[in-house]
Amino acid sequence: MNALAAGLVSAGRYIKAVMGDNAYEVYLAHHTANHPDTPPMPERMFWRERDDEQDRNPQGRCC
Repeated sequence: MNALAAGLVSAGRYIKAVMGDNAYEVYLAHHTANHPDTPPMPERMFWRERDDEQDRNPQGRCC
């Protein structure tokens, strides 16, 4: 992979992290490491819970 492609991949990962698009992957890694004996919540439920939590406790968001 050339340097430009590697830079674009890194920039894409950074933007996803800033926007929160990788939140479910982060949750899965945390859940697997800390709660291996219980199944993780499905992705759809995760996003619903996350959105509901943000509505209940708004933090510094643009919208």
